[in-house]
Amino acid sequence: MLCQHRFPLPGSPSTCTLDTAIVPLPSFLFIVVLALHFNFRKAKTANEPRLRLKKWIHIAYLVLVAAQIAMTLLELIRLGLEDLGYGLLPVNTIGLICAFAVLWRERIPGRSNEIVQIFLVYWLLELIVMAVKTARLHELENLNPTTSKDSKYPSSDWFLDNAVMLGLDLVFACCEIATLVLSARKRQESYKLQSYV
Repeated sequence: MLCQHRFPLPGSPSTCTLDTAIVPLPSFLFIVVLALHFNFRKAKTANEPRLRLKKWIHIAYLVLVAAQIAMTLLELIRLGLEDLGYGLLPVNTIGLICAFAVLWRERIPGRSNEIVQIFLVYWLLELIVMAVKTARLHELENLNPTTSKDSKYPSSDWFLDNAVMLGLDLVFACCEIATLVLSARKRQESYKLQSYV
């Protein structure tokens, strides 16, 4: 089953609805858009602008995405141990692996402006759904507090795991916003230089 043995939270969405329909949606859309982008993009030209982060920033970005993947796997394992069901949360892990692969692949030439925009929308959508989920898990922690003595996945741990993932999504979104702002400034500077020539 997708979800089972879960505490029925008052109001909506339930933790089952979150894990089955809402939380996996940004990753599903991200995978589809990435596939369309790489299948239908025009051939690259030599002078196409590429956005490159400083090496240490890019490495830190990769490490944090890897940490996010590890957090999703941890949540899946602990949900399984508690027999709560996974929902469609594995889609999240697949989406993050795709994000890591794209970041790794484009670490040397840099990323296109389109890829940065796709990543920004992905992280913003993730931020929104994870904020909703974290808020609902905080409510669960208050209504049905469990500890390691009576649960393999205490409600406080479930909330904390998702709060960490929410924080990482915020870092990723800020990184992409900064990248877009810096690239826009560089384009303006290059236009000014061309106009003087």
